[in-house]
Amino acid sequence: MEDKPFPAPPENLDREVVFHYSRSHRLERASPAVRAMNRDIPKTGPSLFGTLTANRSYTMLLISMLICAGFGMIFSKVSSEQKSPASGTQKISLGGNTLKVSAQRFQGLTYLRIIKTVPHDTGGYTGAVDMAITPLDLLHSEAEGAESVPVIRHRIFFSSDAEEVYGLSLPFEAPLVLMLMQTEEDEQISIHVKPE
Repeated sequence: MEDKPFPAPPENLDREVVFHYSRSHRLERASPAVRAMNRDIPKTGPSLFGTLTANRSYTMLLISMLICAGFGMIFSKVSSEQKSPASGTQKISLGGNTLKVSAQRFQGLTYLRIIKTVPHDTGGYTGAVDMAITPLDLLHSEAEGAESVPVIRHRIFFSSDAEEVYGLSLPFEAPLVLMLMQTEEDEQISIHVKPE
């Protein structure tokens, strides 16, 4: 069998290639639904919510994360209310007066200091305030059969002065002190004070 030579290439290879496909011509004969889908609409990127709810598994993951975050916030709020107070001054309100309560331990005693200030816009409560003070650590040890817990009862009198300072020496040294205060108008509060 004889080998045939390859044909010579055409001389005009630099000419422009003509395509016989026209997108606009094809869309003219398409249905209205296809034409609506092929309209030139500016495309935007997917939204965050759209991405998180793109399918059922992503939606369930989003709901799980929201539930966990909700439980975390509730647990944080509950645990912060049950924490023992930090060392330093506790600020509370009693009968319209602002009280700053602090305590210090020194040589087997606890020194309690109460600073009462009256707000400028309204007059605060004036009169007797009954207090009951006890160490919290001894309350727990009494439940185990230890010695009785000392409860100190004291009465102070709020006057109409803008600021008053009260000091009290307690015959025990405790890491945490519970104070109950009550006015003659039956308004009462409880304070946990952690001595410095």
